[in-house]
Amino acid sequence: MKPTSIYQAWQYPRRSTASIMMQVMLSLVPGTVLMMHWLGPGVLINWVVLIAASVLCEATVMRLRQRSIKTALNDGSIVLAAWLLALCIPPSLPISQLIVGAVTLSVLGKHVYGGLGQNPFNPAMVGYAVLLISFPKTMTLWFDPNLAVSWTTPAVWADWWNLKWFANPSVAPWDSITQATPLDRLREFRNQSASVSINSLHTSPWRELSVAWLMGGVYLLARGVIRWHIPVAVLTAAIIALTVQSYLSPNTTLPVWSAMLYGGMVFGAFYVATDPVTAPSSVRARLLYGASIGLLSVILRTHSNYPEGFAFAVLLMNASVPLLDRWFVLDKRS
Repeated sequence: MKPTSIYQAWQYPRRSTASIMMQVMLSLVPGTVLMMHWLGPGVLINWVVLIAASVLCEATVMRLRQRSIKTALNDGSIVLAAWLLALCIPPSLPISQLIVGAVTLSVLGKHVYGGLGQNPFNPAMVGYAVLLISFPKTMTLWFDPNLAVSWTTPAVWADWWNLKWFANPSVAPWDSITQATPLDRLREFRNQSASVSINSLHTSPWRELSVAWLMGGVYLLARGVIRWHIPVAVLTAAIIALTVQSYLSPNTTLPVWSAMLYGGMVFGAFYVATDPVTAPSSVRARLLYGASIGLLSVILRTHSNYPEGFAFAVLLMNASVPLLDRWFVLDKRS
């Protein structure tokens, strides 16, 4: 039977769920601020709308279930899930689709299974997967973060509001829109043997964002909020897989450092894969779980239509957690 509280799942010293959620959110602040700085007001709008809509949906569902609304909101789990989803989606995503994501992560990702501690799938990744499959066009519109973004011009805020509310790309407050993600651009450049174009991305802010997520992850490790098994297993397996891949197909694969820093691998390893409710309980199971996520992410990046496959890798491994728990518990008993 899966643990029903976070400290039980990871065998931490007894602490409240709200305290752990607060520590995770605190570690997200530097990377979130940096992302807002580079990508503009759209990130802030995503953050505010997703959290507000998710909290409202949480309160509504708890009222329908005749459960304590105050208790559900005070633990901070819904705020953290919405925050994580806000960091995974494009800043130009329309508000109507943000609301769909909020309802999905709260209802389908959490309460349909009984609420916090009972959900087998990561709620934020459930919301992300539904948005990506339902709205592939808007979910793959990322503008170049190297472009100057103004936070002080009223006209820019008006353009952002029109873009977010009316879903009209013609009023986008930037000069150009790239395809899906930096990983997609790097893959295209690599396939065209355009090394100069790849070199031009070396100063991209996405690298700094990955460093910020890494620093936040180290903070969580130091505070004992997460343990090292899953993030280390994810990153190690991904690096090994990417290294083998680059050795076997040097002309068609991305450099290892590019694939690690320009995608969501670092963010996912520390903030998504480590979700204690949807991850295994034993040490060996967590190592296998993390390594499988890293390997699956690389496979999905290479052989699927999506340049970033971390969310789907996590959801696939979430489904295997009961088997992993049973496998290693039985193995230990024997």
